[in-house]
Amino acid sequence: MVKKIRRQAQAKEEEKKDLGELIGDDVSDEDELLPGGVSASEGSEPEDFDEDEEDEDDDDDDDDESGVDVLGGGGSAEPADDNADEPALESRLLLHANSDAGDLAALKQKIQDDATLLSNWRKSKQLGHGRQRDEVFKTLVQNCSLYFSYSEELAEYFLQMFSAEQAIKFFEANDQHRPLTIRTNSLKTRRSTLIQSLSARRANVDPVGTWTKVGLKVYDSQVPIGATPEYLGGHYMIQSASSFVPVMALAPQQNETVLDMAAAPGGKTTYIGQLMHNSGTLYSNDLKKERCKSLVANVHRMGLTNVIVTNLDGKKLGGMLPRMDRVLLDAPCSGSGIIARDPSIKVKRGAKDFEEVSRLQKELLAVAIDIVDAGSKTGGYIVYSTCSLSIEENEAVVEHALQTRAVELVSFTSSVNFGVEGFTKYRERRFSPSMNLCRRYYPHVHNMDGFFVAKFKKTSNEIPTRIKKSRWHGTEHIKTWGEEHWTPAMMETVMDFKEDGEEEAAAPGAPTAPSHSKKPMNKMDRKKIKRAEQLRLKGMSSSKEPEEEPAVTSKLKKKRKAEAVPEPTVASVVPRLKKKALKRAMRDPSPEARAPSAPAKPKLDTAGEKKLLKKKRRRE
Repeated sequence: MVKKIRRQAQAKEEEKKDLGELIGDDVSDEDELLPGGVSASEGSEPEDFDEDEEDEDDDDDDDDESGVDVLGGGGSAEPADDNADEPALESRLLLHANSDAGDLAALKQKIQDDATLLSNWRKSKQLGHGRQRDEVFKTLVQNCSLYFSYSEELAEYFLQMFSAEQAIKFFEANDQHRPLTIRTNSLKTRRSTLIQSLSARRANVDPVGTWTKVGLKVYDSQVPIGATPEYLGGHYMIQSASSFVPVMALAPQQNETVLDMAAAPGGKTTYIGQLMHNSGTLYSNDLKKERCKSLVANVHRMGLTNVIVTNLDGKKLGGMLPRMDRVLLDAPCSGSGIIARDPSIKVKRGAKDFEEVSRLQKELLAVAIDIVDAGSKTGGYIVYSTCSLSIEENEAVVEHALQTRAVELVSFTSSVNFGVEGFTKYRERRFSPSMNLCRRYYPHVHNMDGFFVAKFKKTSNEIPTRIKKSRWHGTEHIKTWGEEHWTPAMMETVMDFKEDGEEEAAAPGAPTAPSHSKKPMNKMDRKKIKRAEQLRLKGMSSSKEPEEEPAVTSKLKKKRKAEAVPEPTVASVVPRLKKKALKRAMRDPSPEARAPSAPAKPKLDTAGEKKLLKKKRRRE
């Protein structure tokens, strides 16, 4: 009995000792913990243990071998053998299992402390904690990766995207269970009727929210929700709440031609057909033949009659289908927004995967834009959505479409009036100012799967021949002339900053100025430069004296001939006047002008002749 009590006391001392090693005050930030919450040194002997401790352990082993059966409960002594160490090993494992809770609690407290430290860095810096910001951030990444079971790369990505406190809420939301959501099929029933039917089957359901009229949340159910008579009859579809948003943003109208480029298993396709009231034409495409089976089954179960299912490559749809009024592209993605449904994404996705998937998404979005008719009276819209939260798969893809196609982003708040605006800038990247019309949906903010939705309006069917210039892409062309270039040789040297196109051989060892890319000029700038060049050439030509006689032209010959003709005399002018009077008389239609003119009276030179002429007239 004494040995048993001694054994229990020694076990308590070992428990305190192990807890002190795991969560004690002397544990530094550099301690690496395994995913199970056990120290990296557990399971192996410490390098600098004391010989006295080893002797004490040997004494304990001797006591155990003395024949006291601790776990068996019997009082009889048994001979010592090799299996005598098994109870000690099992008790040690149980001890660590009990200490996991305290270890995780300490790790969680470290995460909260580092997050608070980063969120109030200016105030915390004044307290003199003695740690650099990069060191605190790196420690936070390691602790979050360990506590929430993320790869360090993905944990760092989300800690850079969100603030530290928001990132922790995001990690916690992905570990929480969210209720199942279903969508009512308004072609066959109403939501109120469906609630009554499911409640009769002991299912606890509630509306998703005021933003949708067809969504329901299922908290618990006594029967499988995917096997009820209502489900088999097509009264509802099991679908996540975030998948409602892209279809509501698309807002399909009746008698339109609509395409769903990645349709399987059919949740969005059946919702589009439901909003179109089984009118018009709805093309549903998917690349994989196996997934098309579930797509066709759901279309038939939900009672849609306007759907055409195709099994084609989305990148080749441009020449196979007619022009569409609206297109929905729920692009294949990395799934970083649905970690709650697929926890394996925590360790198998990274920044490299985001870049690779974004190439395919850019190609599919370009095809979706090309297949839409810009002249559609009711449509001309494209909706792009992903279940990912990475920048490379969302804003970067939308920015590429804005540069390479004649489209513009439009708002869809009239259909869905909630969500977080898209990023217009992220770290060193700069995006279009209209990116705030996109919407992001987060698990820790909206209590649904992470999603991204953008809506385009096509302005022209012509594909631009060159990429549009983005004047909001930051200051990549600006070179920083830092203090490291302020050498004594540079300070004593007169520096000439070269313009673009100038190539001058620099002296060896001489400092060189930073090269600045020339800013592109607009039309007004080019006109000003052209006008200044014309004025310069005009001034140069006026200042020079004519050294050679100009070449004799026909105009110059006429000018010289006119200068050589003498001024006309009175004798030469009278005949010309007579000719003009005669021509005028010929043109005048009056008979007086055409009558022959009277003979001219003779001129009398002397006064006697005049008197004789007067007398003659008197007599007559």
